[in-house]
Amino acid sequence: MGLCALLVLLGWAAPAEAQLGNSGNTGGAPTVFLDCQGWVMGCDRSHLRTEITFVNWARDRADSDVHLIITSQATGAGGNRYTLDFIGLGEMERLSDELTYTSSGTDVMAEVRDGLTQAIRLGLMRFAVERGLGTDFALEFHGDPDSRGNGGEEGDGGGSGAAYDPWNYWIFEVGISGDMDLRETQTDSRFRPTFEADRVTEAWKLNFSTRLDFRRDRRQLADGTEVRDDRDDWRVSALVVRSVTDHVSIGVDAGARSSVDENRHARVRMAPAVEYNYYPYQEANRRQLIAHYAPGMEHSNYMEETAFGVLQETLPVHRLGLQYRAREEWGDAGVGMDFSQYLHDAELYSMGLGGHLNYRIVRGLSLNIQGSAAWVNDEIHTPATAISDEDILLGRQSLPSGYRYEASLGVSYQWGSSFSNVVNQRFPRSVR
Repeated sequence: MGLCALLVLLGWAAPAEAQLGNSGNTGGAPTVFLDCQGWVMGCDRSHLRTEITFVNWARDRADSDVHLIITSQATGAGGNRYTLDFIGLGEMERLSDELTYTSSGTDVMAEVRDGLTQAIRLGLMRFAVERGLGTDFALEFHGDPDSRGNGGEEGDGGGSGAAYDPWNYWIFEVGISGDMDLRETQTDSRFRPTFEADRVTEAWKLNFSTRLDFRRDRRQLADGTEVRDDRDDWRVSALVVRSVTDHVSIGVDAGARSSVDENRHARVRMAPAVEYNYYPYQEANRRQLIAHYAPGMEHSNYMEETAFGVLQETLPVHRLGLQYRAREEWGDAGVGMDFSQYLHDAELYSMGLGGHLNYRIVRGLSLNIQGSAAWVNDEIHTPATAISDEDILLGRQSLPSGYRYEASLGVSYQWGSSFSNVVNQRFPRSVR
């Protein structure tokens, strides 16, 4: 990060006419439109306005000189890698930059926020210099000039002088959570231990996880009858992925689970898979067009005899997934399809379609659409006996359904002042 930022500040890839002084380009501070979804950890708009004061922050893209798009992806070390795309608009249209910032899995929110803020500050300096504000900055370097990198192995992005990593990229996490609610006529308690191990490099992606869920619920009805819902559900999964090219990956996806609501003591599934991304994986933050195919085997051991008259069975199954996602200056959109089928009987299948669109129509006017549809005809776990009303109400079992549809549509419009530099922290929501 430090090297990239320093190269930016020294004018690497900058236009020849950019000067530190006011060489005729005196338009004042550049105006920035921040395009950062709420799920991007560390993207604190109020903090950015307070800490980065050499730019104006615009409420609408049409009033800005720079469109800053921030996306993030989880890293194998438990942190996040942020990609910052600085897109020049208007007279700065010829200027575009991309910086990255990677947080550690042990960073607290304040550290992530400060690190992301520093990356944004460095990226915006080029646009400030273009506006003639270069003489207002002082540049210092506080790093180690003899540093060589952060470790690695051949094929994993490390260099010959990389630092030694005793864990060889492995990250482990153990967690325990639980809750309890005790009342005279009702008790609820849950206990959830978890374990996860990850190793992520440019060449390999490995993930192993275990999750247990012990649940004890009791309800007393109006006539004094006591209803209990005791469940011991568990799930283990393993994923091994090998990068073949910038567009192709192969791997194995395996897992096992026990689920009361699916009438299964255990379900074990293993499927080799191949995935193709039309765009290079390096661009996955901004756009992806993926086809994923996985043929495999599934073994189930049922709690009750199913409607097909079996207590256990092993079946061949395959799954196809297609997905397109893009995030551009006009907004973001995505559409996807998944299809799975038991190969011994072509009539046992499920198919789902879904998509979303967040589109900036004109200044201040945005359109938001999302929806999904699923056709389900593969509920082979449905018990042969009638499902009781008690199990339905407790959520232990649900009646079979051949479809599910969801949709939402929204339009929003904003108007008023185009700038939003001022921060006022009085009456925070946490105290109201």
